[in-house]
Amino acid sequence: MVRIALDCRSVFPGMGGIGRYTASLAHGLPHLAQSDEFHFLTTERKEAEDLSQAGNVFERRFPVGMIDERWEQLELPGELAAIPADLYHATCFSLPVAGGARRMVATVHDVVFRRFPELVAPRLREYLDRWTEATLGIADRVITVSEFSKQEICGLYGTDPDRIVVIYNSIDERFYAELPRGRVEEVRRHFKLPARYVLYVGSLEEKKNIPRLLQAWGMVAHEKAAAGCKLVLAGGGGGKEFDAAAAVYRDGVGGSVLLLGRVPDQELPALMAGAEVFVYPSIYEGFGLPVLEAMACGAPVITSKSSSLAEVAGEAARLAEPESADDLSMALRELLGNRELRRELNMRGKERAARFGPGRCVQETLALYHDVLGHG
Repeated sequence: MVRIALDCRSVFPGMGGIGRYTASLAHGLPHLAQSDEFHFLTTERKEAEDLSQAGNVFERRFPVGMIDERWEQLELPGELAAIPADLYHATCFSLPVAGGARRMVATVHDVVFRRFPELVAPRLREYLDRWTEATLGIADRVITVSEFSKQEICGLYGTDPDRIVVIYNSIDERFYAELPRGRVEEVRRHFKLPARYVLYVGSLEEKKNIPRLLQAWGMVAHEKAAAGCKLVLAGGGGGKEFDAAAAVYRDGVGGSVLLLGRVPDQELPALMAGAEVFVYPSIYEGFGLPVLEAMACGAPVITSKSSSLAEVAGEAARLAEPESADDLSMALRELLGNRELRRELNMRGKERAARFGPGRCVQETLALYHDVLGHG
């Protein structure tokens, strides 16, 4: 038996992609490795229910945030030593330089804070850059979520590529599940959506290219292809302050844009399944999980040619140049006006999403743990 400590502070109501990645590990690992002992380090912001009901899980809650460098560097080593942990997995970039566990693994999802520092809030950028560099120096192994991110880490930090393992994210099984009859229409009515809508799901920030998406939408909103259609933005604020409502007003598209705010996870599959088109034009992503989630739900997808998104989407999406509102508007125009193309991307997308099914990420992560610990 080995004791594995998993950083679960990113799991809380309204969590983003890192939280969903971590939650999938927390749900899957204890069942896959029933002879091992798991200690989940969570924040008090988390919902009351346990992350796992498995008997080999011990949940430890702390009055800290997802990012808390004082706790990570000064208190966490003692907590790990007290378990005592054979392996600690930091799922959100930062390892304690003083150690505390016999072996340490970290997931570095992307390095946008070094590649495009202007897209990240200054304090967050400084934290991520400082502790990512330290983590890359002390980790026994580094996980990242795409070949693109691996190349970025090696190129920007000079890390030995042999120390970095690519493990793709998995899609939660709820995005594959067949929806109950009438569920899509029920969710559409709940959010007061028109019969036709273009959907974006993710944080509303510049990094996700929301300003340019609004520009592109303004070019097509009044055309025949978009008749009766609205652009629906689902998500809350991101790592850098951005006023989405003001941007909508400034671009003069308020009448054809709906801001839903954060949407509960249980509503997302039906919301995606009902979309005429799903658009995810991000400037920079380490993986881009919403692209595959939308594909699994049957939505035809437009996403960016840049960063990891082309790698993740393959030939199952219409790829657009993220720096060009003209190209993005052309992609919207093509899909909204071409039912056959939407049907084709629907089929390709489902086939693509099937390659990233539930459990794959968990299995590969557990195999990495055992390799690092010398058990296989």
